[in-house]
Amino acid sequence: MARPRVTDIIDGDTIDVDINGVGYRVRYIGVNTPESDESCYDDATDANANLVAGQTVTLVRDSSNTDRFGRLLRYVYVGNVFVNAQLVQDGWAEAVEYPPDTANADQFHQLETQAARSNIGCHPTGIFDDGSDVR
Repeated sequence: MARPRVTDIIDGDTIDVDINGVGYRVRYIGVNTPESDESCYDDATDANANLVAGQTVTLVRDSSNTDRFGRLLRYVYVGNVFVNAQLVQDGWAEAVEYPPDTANADQFHQLETQAARSNIGCHPTGIFDDGSDVR
C-alpha cells in the first residue's frame, strides 16, 4: 500500500492527501488554527505548508475515523516530525480537545502554554485568547 502524499494545503490544520490514487481530506486531531476570516490565517496556513506540502506522510488514527464533514481525523507525521505538535509548539495552532480523540491532549496543552509564554506564532495577535491566563 502506498503511503499518503500531500496534494493540497487547505489551511493550517487541514490537508488533502492521495492514497493509491484516491483523494482524502485530513483534519489534524487536537489542534485548531485561525479560519480564513481571522488574523494569522495566512501565516498558520504557510507554516503547515512548510511542514507538509508535497511530502509523504504517516497518518495515525486516534478513536474516531472521520468527523461530521467526512474528513479523516489523524495525527500527521513527516518523518520524525509530529506535525500537529509542531504547529502548536511554534504557536501556529492552539490545543483543542475533541473527545474521544484526546490521546495527545496533555502534550498539546503543554506546548501551547510554552508558545503563549514565548509569544510566538499567532499568539501576539490574540487570536487564541480565550480569556484564560497563561501562567
